[in-house]
Amino acid sequence: MNGIKTGTLDWTGDNPFIYLKTDPDQDWSSLSLYFRIASSEYGSGQAILVLDKPYEEGDESDTRWLITDNLPLAEYLVRDFVRHFGLFRKALALDKLKVLGDGVFQTVNRFPELVTESVSSASAGVNIALQWHQMTQPAICVDLPQSQTQTQKHEMMCVFHPAQEAKVLINGTPLAGSTIERDFNGTRAQSASLANSETWVRVA
Repeated sequence: MNGIKTGTLDWTGDNPFIYLKTDPDQDWSSLSLYFRIASSEYGSGQAILVLDKPYEEGDESDTRWLITDNLPLAEYLVRDFVRHFGLFRKALALDKLKVLGDGVFQTVNRFPELVTESVSSASAGVNIALQWHQMTQPAICVDLPQSQTQTQKHEMMCVFHPAQEAKVLINGTPLAGSTIERDFNGTRAQSASLANSETWVRVA
């Protein structure tokens, strides 16, 4: 039957992103991801990844956090997926991550005006909030074949809601930079978007 696929589900959930630049003509100044995984071989869980100065060696003062409530799941997502995502393949900051497993997560959802995903870590004394503002463009629904996905091993389905602007707050202080307009799945959109019902399947 057309439209029916069978295979191995690696994960399904939400994976919104915020990519910022301080100079539109230079590299990204920060790359941030949120994961809310509903189902995977490592169970369910949440994680926030923030890479400030992603393409620089950096030092201890830079913001390179992976905070989660399911460490095996978060490490799997970074190892088997994030490192294959286009903008992250050359991100030296991934080798300097501060990884914490005591994340406590909170969601504020006033879609389409504002969606905030935040995490607090008591051990590090840090709160990270990712904010997406004004999801006013039409939704972009994608169903990518294996040949077009970042891993080249999976088919990927997702519903994107691009944001008009976005912020990454570390203990209330925003990271430098702003979103930029770029090509995105056949249209133009800012470099921040919700990504709902994202599903990665190795199809038989």
